[in-house]
Parts: sequence; C-alpha cells; structure tokens
Amino acid sequence: MRIAVTGATGVLGQEAVQALVADGHDVTGITRRDRGVPIVEGRGATAVVADVFSADDMTRTFRGHDVVINTLAHVPVGMSALRPGAWREDDKLHAEASVAIAKGAAAAGVNKLIQESTVFLYPGNGSEWISEDLPLAVRNQAFRPRVQEMRAAVDFATGGRSAVVLRLGQLFGRDPATTHALRATRAGDPILLGKPEGYITLLHHKDAGRAFVAALRAGSGFYNVGGEPITRGRWAKDLGTEAGAKKPAVFYPEITQALVGTRLELQRRSLRVSSVRFMSETGWWPRIGPSTPGWSRM
Repeated sequence: MRIAVTGATGVLGQEAVQALVADGHDVTGITRRDRGVPIVEGRGATAVVADVFSADDMTRTFRGHDVVINTLAHVPVGMSALRPGAWREDDKLHAEASVAIAKGAAAAGVNKLIQESTVFLYPGNGSEWISEDLPLAVRNQAFRPRVQEMRAAVDFATGGRSAVVLRLGQLFGRDPATTHALRATRAGDPILLGKPEGYITLLHHKDAGRAFVAALRAGSGFYNVGGEPITRGRWAKDLGTEAGAKKPAVFYPEITQALVGTRLELQRRSLRVSSVRFMSETGWWPRIGPSTPGWSRM
C-alpha cells in the first residue's frame, strides 16, 4: 500500500515509518521543515515538505495514497509542562493540524486514517481493568484539542472510509522524556507522579511502530495499545535498573503532586488498560517491556 505518515520526524513517526517500510509498503514521510528530509529518507521513506495546518496542502500531498497515519504531537518534558505556554504547540497540532489532515485525506480520496491518541484520556480506575468502553475523562478545556482531533477522525469515517484511533500507552524507549527520567533516577531526583500502588500501561516506541502496521488490518474504531500494565512502584524499580542506579526512581512528594495542574494530573491516574481488543483483531502483541534489558538503547 501507499501510505503517508505525518509527524514522520518525531520519535513515534520515525518508528512508524521504519516499521511500514520493513513491511513492504511505499511510505511518504511528511515533514514541516527541510531539515527533516534526511531524517525521513534515513528511515527508507520518500520525504515531502508540507504545511500540516493547511487542508488544501494536505489534499495535494495525500493524493494517490491509500492510508494516512497521523503521529503528530509535541509533548513537553518533565515539569517543564507547568510553564506558561508549554502545551501551545501540542494543542495546535491536535486541534488544527489533525483536523486539516483528516479533511485533506478525505478530499484526496484516502481510504483509511490511523490517528494516534493516548490512554491518559481515561479516568483513573484503581486496580480495575480499563477497556475501550469506559467513558473518557475529557471535560476540562485542556483536553479540547484531543477531542477535536477524535471528532475529525470520526467525521472521516463516512462514505465508506475507515478511521482507526489508537489510544497508546505511556511511551518509553529512546525519547527525550524517558532520557530525562533515567537521568533524574541516576541523580536520585523525584521524577514519578501518582502512587506506587497505582497502575501504568507502558508501550515501547518500537512496539508502537509495529502497532501502526497492525492497525492496517483493523476495522474502524477505537483501540487501546499497550503492554501488560504494572504498578508504578514496579516501574520505579525498572527505571532504577535501566538507569544503573542504586535505588528505584523517586516519586514526587504528595504535596508537590497536588499542585501539578490538569495537564500532569493525567500522569497520576491509575490506568490498568486492556489491549485485548487490538491484539485479538490484528495479531499485534508487545515485544519489549520495562523489564527487557537495555530497552532504553533499542
């Protein structure tokens, strides 16, 4: 198939491009800047510089493609997320670019849209399992861009087209956020939010890349994509082991966590998310877990 990937220079987009190329697809990687061209080409795809905020530009770019995969995101690292304007770029990508991409794909005659999303939109559910049927907790205005993005994907899925929304677990691997967490763990600085007994659903970037390939076989709908959920206390130990630290990663004090605001409150939620639906329908399964030696170098 001929597949276009937006956000192709990001960590997630690069993994998607590489996995799709390895699976034998003709891949076009969309970059917003000329300096992204060698990154895309280095992963084996054809690079195209385009304005992801323009539906018309997206229509021209997507013509002749069977599938569009949108991986655009710009998530701030660590407590920098509390700074004024830290989420402005990420919000704009989800609220404006994702909508333009969905509209452009429809106008270009694309048959399928695969949209990246996140399990952090679910409410905390303690030790209870979370399936795709659990209502999201997105009433706060901070989540409006993600809601607009989902609506754009749903609107795309008309007239015989299909849209697959992948609610990905917390990504880990060779990315800025994980590198920051490992560095803080080595230094003994607090880095984790939530409670040790709360659950977290992790997803390695390479498994996420493979998930986009598997999503080509999925029907329209929402799917959770993650590894086996573990407690945050277990994740603290795994971070300590991978960092080569003497102790597990440290949690922020409760008084500090109470002040993190809506954006980072998501990372305090206990999310024991089931990916059974996606695995059953596509045959995908995670290969790299937080206990896999050397996962930060893969």
